[in-house]
Amino acid sequence: MRQCLSSIFFYDPSPSPWKKSSRHLTVGSVPGDINLRLWILALKLQSLMAPLVIPGVNVPLLTGPMVLGFMWSFGLYGMLVVQVYIYSLLSPKDRIEIKWLVWVMFFLESVFMFFQMIAAWLLFGSGWGDVDRLFGFNWSWLPLVLLNGLLAGIAQGFYTWRIWQLMNRAIWLPLLIICVIILQMAATFYFGIKIHVMGESIEAVYSVSREITLWLSADLVADNLITISLVTILSRRKSKTLFSQTAGMINRLIRFSIETGAVTSIGAIMELTLWLTCNEWNFHFILFLILGRLYSNVLMATLNARAPLLQAGGTDVGSGGGPLHIRTSFWNDGGDSPKLAGLKFAHKSKSTGAGSTTVDNNTDVVVMTHFESTAEDIGHKKGGNEVHAL
Repeated sequence: MRQCLSSIFFYDPSPSPWKKSSRHLTVGSVPGDINLRLWILALKLQSLMAPLVIPGVNVPLLTGPMVLGFMWSFGLYGMLVVQVYIYSLLSPKDRIEIKWLVWVMFFLESVFMFFQMIAAWLLFGSGWGDVDRLFGFNWSWLPLVLLNGLLAGIAQGFYTWRIWQLMNRAIWLPLLIICVIILQMAATFYFGIKIHVMGESIEAVYSVSREITLWLSADLVADNLITISLVTILSRRKSKTLFSQTAGMINRLIRFSIETGAVTSIGAIMELTLWLTCNEWNFHFILFLILGRLYSNVLMATLNARAPLLQAGGTDVGSGGGPLHIRTSFWNDGGDSPKLAGLKFAHKSKSTGAGSTTVDNNTDVVVMTHFESTAEDIGHKKGGNEVHAL
């Protein structure tokens, strides 16, 4: 811009050789009556280069949160790329359904990043200084809204499926959680499409304020239901085991469930609070742009946490006449033994002098099998005490 100005108009401060202390404007060989017009034009062009000032509006509170949201969202996507790579190394034998879940989620996140780059460019690139862009939205925001709700629903649906398995396929609690998930996804799709139809303006956003509040509230309720359910189920299992190694492993699972659930719950609480208290500014967009990335990263952290838990919980525990072998990890997703997926009760069996005979005792332990193990890996073995998944 400055080079363009200098090529059209420049100010020559050197004194004239014919008249002392004279300073003049030079515009090539253009006569002096046009110099004034060019001077006015230069002032107008320079005013465009000045910071955008709108009376009564704090522009940094509108643009600043958007910048933070875009940057942090890209950062979380980078973390997700690393987690997907780690998953591909650690879990080559996972069930095909889990692999499809991971790669579909990663594809949707990549699509989200593509539209987010378009939104950022249209706002801070080609649209910089355009007041209409500052107080409105462009077409790229519609897929961002829809993908945010879809990604949250995918992550919450995965945890609901796990709760269904841990509850021996009881349907009432998973069905309740699924209804809440469908509600939050429906609210997301409704207000996203309505804003697009109404013209993608701030007024359109305010017109669907109830739907946005419903989306965030249902999202928060689903997160809390999932976290409370997992902690309750694991705590009950812990109270029924007599083995300190298994109890320690369950403690780690409980702590992990609370931590991962807290990440998404706190994000939903912060976005809901900012939306209800100061929606005239764009602070709530920070959480909007990163909330979907939080769900995806938490899901991948859950899948990748199985290997460390295996190492921490796989030590043999002595009991009576021989070692007690416990195969543990966070979830069992071995494609060869889907019937063993999840958390199950098992009975300690003892070997007798006449041979290996399974004896059911009243001592129940919690078995969380290795995600690569098969049914034969957990079967009855000779020469010691074994834990058999029922």
